[in-house]
Amino acid sequence: MIPAFRPGVALRSLVSASVALAAFVLASCASSDVELRADPALPRLRAQGYRIAVVPFAVSAPEEGLLTDALGAVGDVLSLEAGGGGLPMRARLGELMRAQVIGWLGRSDFEVVEPWATDTALAHHGWSAAEERDPSRAPEVAAALQVDGVLYGDVVAWNRGYYVVESTAEVGLRLELVDGSTGRSLFETTRIESDAAGLTGGPTGFVSAGTEPIAGLRGSTLRDLARAASRGAAIDLAGGDVGTDERPADAPRLSFVSVALPHSGPLVAGDRVDVLALGAPGCNVCFDLGVLRRDVPMLETARHADPRGERASYAGHYVVQAGDAARGLPVFATIRGQRESRVSASRYRWGGSVDLGAAAAR
Repeated sequence: MIPAFRPGVALRSLVSASVALAAFVLASCASSDVELRADPALPRLRAQGYRIAVVPFAVSAPEEGLLTDALGAVGDVLSLEAGGGGLPMRARLGELMRAQVIGWLGRSDFEVVEPWATDTALAHHGWSAAEERDPSRAPEVAAALQVDGVLYGDVVAWNRGYYVVESTAEVGLRLELVDGSTGRSLFETTRIESDAAGLTGGPTGFVSAGTEPIAGLRGSTLRDLARAASRGAAIDLAGGDVGTDERPADAPRLSFVSVALPHSGPLVAGDRVDVLALGAPGCNVCFDLGVLRRDVPMLETARHADPRGERASYAGHYVVQAGDAARGLPVFATIRGQRESRVSASRYRWGGSVDLGAAAAR
């Protein structure tokens, strides 16, 4: 027996089937768009411990649909740099993504200058924000910060669209690494991470079709997109995986390393090489004089209060021995700290070099 036709039931079944079909066919959820360019010399430079400064990021994201209302929730999760909450909204976006990139690069072969030291040096030179972010000035900035290269960033998207039964959120980041000695662009990547919620963003069911777009605009979505964009860009630059967790904010760091020499020219037996450093307090710090002398201890000599976190001065020295002879020895300082059962370390290179003995004479 054929059941009687009931228009209401048929209509509801048709609508439900249409919604399910649309969700199935058009589902896109998250997507990534990447444009990448890298100089062939970059892997070699990375392997040599290329030292970079990450200058404050620009924010060129369109004003229309800018997700400033979700910044608070995202910032809580991503931990803005101290003092970032007092910055204008766009500057906060730049600092948020800059901190993310620096955190991911802390796991790479690059030697990344602490942002506190970078910002202090930039402020000392009195450059404007536009001058700091101008890649054509990279040689000048690199010389001032004693780095090999300068990394520039631009938050090109931090936006949303909302169309009744669909929402989209988008975070985009562009990075460019410019060599400090030649002014040549060594690397550039642009990553756009997007996520959709609603009919075209994944299965929702008929009743939730109107509420899912709102969920897609929550801070957690932006958090995930921001992490994906910053991590992906860092992987592009690092040439390999950087793990799944950023380097902890309290990992030991050195703000700067300096070397005091008794005179110009090659050092001889009895001369002293003094190494000074400023960084996280209560850590084990040592320095290497090339491969000639390794793990020369440095002692904590003083602590300094600072609104951005307490810092300590460290000092160590090496007395040149008879027979020491080498040219162009680099000086590396390493800081190690104990955090629970995990030992973390960061290595920093002084911008100059040391000549020892007659073999170094010119």
